[in-house]
Amino acid sequence: MTAADLRQVALRKRTLLCVALDPSPEVIPASVWQRGLDAVESYLQEVIRLTRDYAIAYKLNTAFYERWGEAGWGLLRRIRQALPSDTLAIADAKRGDIAYTNTAYAHAFWDELGFDAITVHPYLGWEPLSPFLYRAQKGVFVLLRTTEAPAWQAQVVEAILREKPQATPAWIGWVWGAHYSHELHFLRQIYPEDWLLVPGLGAQRAQIPKEAPLFPALLVVGRGILADPAQAPTWQQVSQSFLP
Repeated sequence: MTAADLRQVALRKRTLLCVALDPSPEVIPASVWQRGLDAVESYLQEVIRLTRDYAIAYKLNTAFYERWGEAGWGLLRRIRQALPSDTLAIADAKRGDIAYTNTAYAHAFWDELGFDAITVHPYLGWEPLSPFLYRAQKGVFVLLRTTEAPAWQAQVVEAILREKPQATPAWIGWVWGAHYSHELHFLRQIYPEDWLLVPGLGAQRAQIPKEAPLFPALLVVGRGILADPAQAPTWQQVSQSFLP
């Protein structure tokens, strides 16, 4: 899915909601969690069914699947395959190693698991990320301003933005925590059309000012929807206020 495709889906469905499918005992009902992995899988499948009309993306944090070892990787693959074809499937993997290693990561997430997008960190520089960037129609969300981060992170944002490669086959977006939405004008002056992946809403209680130059962006809600999928229409309505 291209960035332009995602934009059209957002405008058609009138939503910017991205549902985070990150299973943990803190949010999955105890009656489900205690029955084991098969019950968790069935629950996640039901969450997808109940939210598919309200979301344009799903984010799967790989850590919550890797915790189960080989069985968890199988679950990750099956949940990715269950996602609606008109939504963006994001592997929240936060990879970022030397290029040689990233080539293997790219093969795993692009070819073996079939994700549309991935989160990466840029702290070894842009060149090592090239295995992710040179794949057409894939999305690469670069960690830029994260929800829980040390103060020094703000000092490197400008350099990361300035050195962004241009005209890559993959499209580049940014992970930008909702707690820092008051700082978005700086980013939008440089890249007004880049997609943002915005965590921090819901359980983390961030607020986004109505005047924030958010669009195009994916508003991530995880724990609130996993605990109660009936909240998805409410979050869709919240996201609509940031659509053009």
